[in-house]
Amino acid sequence: MKVLGINGSARKGWNTQTLVMRALEGAASMGAETELIDLYTEPLKGCLECFACKRKGNKTGGICAIRDNMRPLLEKAHDADAVIIGSPNFFGYPSAMTRAFLERFLYPLTSYKVENGKRVPPAGSRTIPAGIIFTMNASKEAYEMMGYSVSLGATKSSLEYVLGYAEQYNSYMTLQFKDYSAMDANMFDADARINRHRTQFRIDEQNCYEMGRHLVAKAQELSNL
Repeated sequence: MKVLGINGSARKGWNTQTLVMRALEGAASMGAETELIDLYTEPLKGCLECFACKRKGNKTGGICAIRDNMRPLLEKAHDADAVIIGSPNFFGYPSAMTRAFLERFLYPLTSYKVENGKRVPPAGSRTIPAGIIFTMNASKEAYEMMGYSVSLGATKSSLEYVLGYAEQYNSYMTLQFKDYSAMDANMFDADARINRHRTQFRIDEQNCYEMGRHLVAKAQELSNL
């Protein structure tokens, strides 16, 4: 049982990576082999719209045909029993590198072929339980008011549509800076953010740990079908 973790934040060791790592720890507690990949180690390209994966008789096997620096990652994601993706919320959307990964990972597994009124899955496709973790400065109230529940929820829906199963977890009002006094950001109550981080973020970590466990359980259930 292999579970791949994707950190879509440029900040290593911070909120997003921490929660993805906790989810992987949860997966490991269920006996899974885990691996964490940081997307911001080098520039990644999104879908080039070559449509090689949509041509009749194509031999892509559900993996993007472009052989660049993302190919090894896409192969690992394609072969994983479950994937856990973490990203900051940038104005209601995942980070740029997360978007690039999702385009290249999901599009080759998206079928436009229909037979007898039903969509025919492309070769190489199967159910891969996925978890998406979003970290954000926004409060839960702002998340709803700004429409993020729709835009970020669309990412979860896309994962579910293509991979067959997905869960989403949101970590609100995360700690943005190590030193608020060095930043021109006095709209925030630094002490309140720090205190919240000491309590609520620990809860977020535990919840993501449980997500990892549940995704492995789901993958095990699917493997027994």
